[in-house]
Amino acid sequence: MHEFAQFLQDIVGRMGYPGLFILVALESTLLPIPSELVFPFAGFLAYKGVFSLPVVLVINSVGALAGSALCYWIGAAGGKPFLLRYGKYVFIRAHDIEKTEKWFQRHGKATIFFARLVPVIRHIISLPAGVARMPLKTFLLQTFLGSTLWGSFLIFLGYYLGEHWESVANKLKRFDLVIGLAIVVAVLAFAIRFYVKRRRERGLAENNAD
Repeated sequence: MHEFAQFLQDIVGRMGYPGLFILVALESTLLPIPSELVFPFAGFLAYKGVFSLPVVLVINSVGALAGSALCYWIGAAGGKPFLLRYGKYVFIRAHDIEKTEKWFQRHGKATIFFARLVPVIRHIISLPAGVARMPLKTFLLQTFLGSTLWGSFLIFLGYYLGEHWESVANKLKRFDLVIGLAIVVAVLAFAIRFYVKRRRERGLAENNAD
């Protein structure tokens, strides 16, 4: 983890604002770039005068929108047709996609906003939002609000902690890993339950057909 953190910091240190923008955008995609190691470091560089704090804050918001919009577009452009064609092989039916669409229609605002604050979920939430064709303006607004809140908190943390930013960032990252692991376990448990349920439904349907 230390080597990976140093790698990310080297990108920001060498490439400056463009490097920071790239990492922020990637953090909002499916790539697990840890914001707890990038944003506080950017805030620390602003504290030292290497970066401008207002520019860093703007990059956070704009970069998050860019990465999230890309994943949304992927989900909207090809996600639903792909799932309708191949979802049956993993027991995903058209009815499940319709339920997802209805969920985002009813709860999309809160889902996107709070998902930007949660480990693991914030990396993937844009894809199902795109598959469900959530209204783009609403998606971008909630992404902007959630990403700005989370990223600004970490940036200001690095800015005000100064030289001590790294020790706190590492503690945050460990906490993030614990939360993320718990979410992954919960998702796997749900996926297994979903798989078993669909296998049973398919078996009953085949028996009734016989």
